[in-house]
Amino acid sequence: MKVYFNTWLKNEEDLLINVLPIWKNYPIDKFVFYNHDSTDNSIDIINTILPKERVHIINNNYQSLNESLYRASMLNYSRENKADYCFCIDCDELLSSNLVDNFNEILKLYNDFDLKLYWYNVVENTLSRIRQDPLYLHNYRTFILPLNKTNNFDLSGWKYHVPRTPSINLPIQYTKEFGVLHLQAANKKFYAIKQLWYKHYENKEFGHDVDSINNAYDPVVNNLQFNAINTPNNIFSNIKIDLKFYENLELKKGYLSYIKNNYNEKLITFGKTYL
Repeated sequence: MKVYFNTWLKNEEDLLINVLPIWKNYPIDKFVFYNHDSTDNSIDIINTILPKERVHIINNNYQSLNESLYRASMLNYSRENKADYCFCIDCDELLSSNLVDNFNEILKLYNDFDLKLYWYNVVENTLSRIRQDPLYLHNYRTFILPLNKTNNFDLSGWKYHVPRTPSINLPIQYTKEFGVLHLQAANKKFYAIKQLWYKHYENKEFGHDVDSINNAYDPVVNNLQFNAINTPNNIFSNIKIDLKFYENLELKKGYLSYIKNNYNEKLITFGKTYL
């Protein structure tokens, strides 16, 4: 059984320094990274922390941001190299402790089902608290692809927002017993500014109108009201990570300066105190 990890990135050195020591211990045969023109030390960090024989890096071949093409490139590489299963995981995500502990048994489930895993979105600077506001109560996604049952990405039309995975020719089931931990909202200030950056980026780069942007982002952000509860202990019990690296990361990544340079008051529907 051959298992690959597919991750696309651009200037994620701070995340990689913190998550790769954890990923390194996953029973993954190869980590496939799509590098979208990183100008920081992301690639050096990958090559320092992960063994060379477990890494493959695809460098950007496209001029503009096109997530569907990036993900398709990684998926094609995984197919060509005869991977049986492929994880589609972003740099700010971790597998739950019990998924890693029961890795082979869980993968076998994908012979029969497209098993959508719960997305544990952590908050309050700790893995022990998760969002439970309306759109996160029942937030399941496909993260694992059984490649012999997985279709190709639909590349017929370019879109900024695209599905992370193509469709799978299996019946769908859902589980909260294990899942994926998402770090993006761990630090509220970083999360708010990053979401405002997304909004300004879409407005500036793609010409999306204010109303459509606000209608897309605001229900998800929920005015930063997370209704947090405790994370089940078996989801994070073996994971050690210090989330302090998120402090002031929005400055380093240029999110705040981009907002100020392209400021649109009508897009500031939450998080104004952080600007």
